[in-house]
Amino acid sequence: MNILIIGATFGIGNALAEKYSDQCENLVLLGRTEARLAQLQKDFANKKARILTEILDVTQEEDCQKKLTSLIEKISKLDKVIYCSGYYEPDKTFEINLKLFKKTMDINFIGLINVCSVILPLFQKQRSGHLAVVSSLAGFGGLPNSSSYGPSKAAMMNYIESIKIDCDKFNIKTSIINPGFVKSRLTEKNTFDMPFLMSADKAADIIVDGLKKEKYEITFPLPMKILFKILRILPRNIYFKIVKLITKS
Repeated sequence: MNILIIGATFGIGNALAEKYSDQCENLVLLGRTEARLAQLQKDFANKKARILTEILDVTQEEDCQKKLTSLIEKISKLDKVIYCSGYYEPDKTFEINLKLFKKTMDINFIGLINVCSVILPLFQKQRSGHLAVVSSLAGFGGLPNSSSYGPSKAAMMNYIESIKIDCDKFNIKTSIINPGFVKSRLTEKNTFDMPFLMSADKAADIIVDGLKKEKYEITFPLPMKILFKILRILPRNIYFKIVKLITKS
C-alpha cells in the first residue's frame, strides 16, 4: 500500500505519518518545513515503509501540480491520500483582515483543490484510491472568532459531498474527517476553554481506524459530534442562543 500525507510535519498529519510508517510500502510525506521533513526521514528510518519527502506549498498551483506528478511517477500507484494541510488564526468581526481570510481559504480549501487536480485524475485512471480530507467541527456552523476558518472548513465538507457520487462510480473512496479540539500549534492560539481536548496521537488512532473501515464521515469526539449535529438542524434563533451560551460570547 502506498500512502501520501499532505501536511505531515505537524499535528494530526505528523501523528498519522507515524502510524502509517509501519503499515505501508511507500509513505510520501509533504509539508512546508524542510527541517521537519528531514527529521521525519531520520525518525522513520527503521520503519517498514520507504519514506519519501518533498517540500510542498499547496497554495502554489503550478509547483504543487508539478511536484505531485513527479512523485506519482516514482511510485506509479497511490492507494490513499490524506489532506491535512490547514491554517487557523482567530479573527475579529469588526477588524477584517483580508490577508488572513485569503491565506486561510488558500491553504484549507484552494490548496485541497490544487491537490485534487492531480490526485483525482490518477484515481480515476486507476479505478481505485481513497481520498481523505481533514476538515473540522467548525465547518458545521458559524462560531465566534472563526469567520475565516469556519467557512473554509465548510467549503471542504461541501466539496467532498459534491464529488462523492462521481468518485463512487470509479471505486474511489472518499472520507471527510471532522475533529474537535486537538492539541497542536493551531489550538495553542486559542484563549478559551476547549472541551474534550485530545492529543494528536489519539486523534490519529481514531482516524486510522475510520479510514481502515472506509467510513465516509469520521467526526469526533462523540459528545461534540452529537452537539454539533443537533446544532446543525436547529432553527437559527435557537442555534445562536446556544452558541452564545457555550462560547460565553
